[in-house]
Amino acid sequence: MEFIKIAYLVSVPVWVLFSLLGSGAWKKSSINLLAVTNLLLIGHSVFFSRQLFAIYRITSSFFSKQRPEYNGDATVVIHALLVVALPLLFLHPALRRNRLFTLAVWFVLYGFFPLSTWNTYDLILKIPAYLCLLCAAYALFWLWNKLPYQSPVR
Repeated sequence: MEFIKIAYLVSVPVWVLFSLLGSGAWKKSSINLLAVTNLLLIGHSVFFSRQLFAIYRITSSFFSKQRPEYNGDATVVIHALLVVALPLLFLHPALRRNRLFTLAVWFVLYGFFPLSTWNTYDLILKIPAYLCLLCAAYALFWLWNKLPYQSPVR
């Protein structure tokens, strides 16, 4: 699930650019892909929150007699909470296709995971895996009529 954040940070600027500069079918397709990419980020949010909880459990097992104290910077904790909580707002359909909110989430995510922290090991296998995941999610939301430019079933 870690490759989702890298793919999100790479693909979101492309989808936003195509949605702003494209016309007709390009614009609609890029906004649909942006909405699906935003929904895939929820998987990374769940994965990251599980990692943070595991780190908490490990540190509490080391300090079993006393509670572990955090003596670091509070902005790091707030930033981590934003990385976990903001993608959950993409469950709301209006925010899912909002380009401004998407860019705000992108900047928060990039601020927490800068380019120097990306794990690019085995990237040649991660790219097709993400494309398959994106296609599967797009197909699923297309079948459910949940894409932004899709007419609801009557």
